[in-house]
Amino acid sequence: MAQPTDLTGMLTEGLFQPTQQALPSSLEQVSMRLAQSAGTGLRRGIGAMTGADTRTNQEAARASMQGLDINNPAHQPKILEIVRKYAPEREAAMVAQFAQQGRVRAKEGQKLAAKASLIDATKTAITQKYGEKRKDLLALADQGMSLQEVDSFAKIDANDRYKVVGNNVLDVTTGEYLSPPKGAGKEGYTVQKFYDPEKGANVVQFLDKSDPSIVLREEIDTKDAGRQSATLLKLQAGNLDKSNEAGKQAIEANSVANRLEKAAAEGMTGGVIAQGREFIKSIIGSEDEVTLLLKAADRLRVSRAVANLPVGPASDKDVALVLGGELPATANPKTVAQYVRGIAKLAKAERDFYSTQNAWLDTYKGDIGGFSSYLEKEQLEKQLGHSSIVAAEKRLAEVNYDPAALAFFEQKFGFDYMDAKQKLDRANKTLATLKREDF
Repeated sequence: MAQPTDLTGMLTEGLFQPTQQALPSSLEQVSMRLAQSAGTGLRRGIGAMTGADTRTNQEAARASMQGLDINNPAHQPKILEIVRKYAPEREAAMVAQFAQQGRVRAKEGQKLAAKASLIDATKTAITQKYGEKRKDLLALADQGMSLQEVDSFAKIDANDRYKVVGNNVLDVTTGEYLSPPKGAGKEGYTVQKFYDPEKGANVVQFLDKSDPSIVLREEIDTKDAGRQSATLLKLQAGNLDKSNEAGKQAIEANSVANRLEKAAAEGMTGGVIAQGREFIKSIIGSEDEVTLLLKAADRLRVSRAVANLPVGPASDKDVALVLGGELPATANPKTVAQYVRGIAKLAKAERDFYSTQNAWLDTYKGDIGGFSSYLEKEQLEKQLGHSSIVAAEKRLAEVNYDPAALAFFEQKFGFDYMDAKQKLDRANKTLATLKREDF
């Protein structure tokens, strides 16, 4: 919306300003101008002595316009009244201008209302899906994230929701550690104890009473605690900490990216305010926060999760921007916003890497064997499953994988097709041999 404008100068010198006079070309014209100027002084002097209003229309309009704002609908009737009195020939133009402003305001109001309605609908869906306690997810909706984006930060599957960490249970949807209340079973929990031949120990489980398939907490019986692998617990606890930290960074970076994108959009129409690092600083306001954000980018470039990202058409452009190196000082606001969005996506990939590794360890009783093959399989299937790659594969088959065609493929898509197919085949064979292809 246009910035507030004081009409005193604009209208009195626009609507009420006489047509600019040409420069005097003779002594006679100069004399007439001087006489007019003297007449103005005389008129004002007489007005001062008699109390009469001897102002010109322009002077009277200037006084009437004091404090009025052309962009304020509440002021516009008064403005039209002044125009009608002192410059009636301009009234129609002013009415048309106010009508145009009204249409712009209505359109902007509709956009804001639609955005607010979308946010409300997203928050309602979040509450229905995750419960009223998920304040963190509701805050993401307030920042403008879609339900799909919010879902990417929340694991709601019953098998993923609760993670055993030592003698505690973490509810990953709330970030809270749970302990069974006294008299468990009377307050929504049930307890069962049984001998687990695979663990070779007695196991105590706390189950959700409303859904016994949800294990809220599981413990090895105290006398058998020594059988549990301290190394495995340490690894999973460390993975969980890394996953949570990466998830937090993803949320924070996405929040900053949303603000940067909004500022970039406004800046492109109202004048670019800064570039590169200075643009980030102008939005989040702290040099320390900017430094931490860029350090996160440096760390994520060498994260284990990066090795598991697809390349070629399936790769993400925002992520590629971060992996390309440091943010250029001359980067425009739009590029800066994309860069920070890439940081958020890399942090999410790191979060998923560690949470997936813990799920693998849970499923296969602490045996990490086959995990790297599983990650490679996931990466290559996404990479080779892109629509443009599938179409190119057909053309390669038609020419019987001619070396020149394969070279052209590698140049165009950025990876060796035959090597990728061999790696995928090897990963599938490894998982089949370990009987872990259905993870």
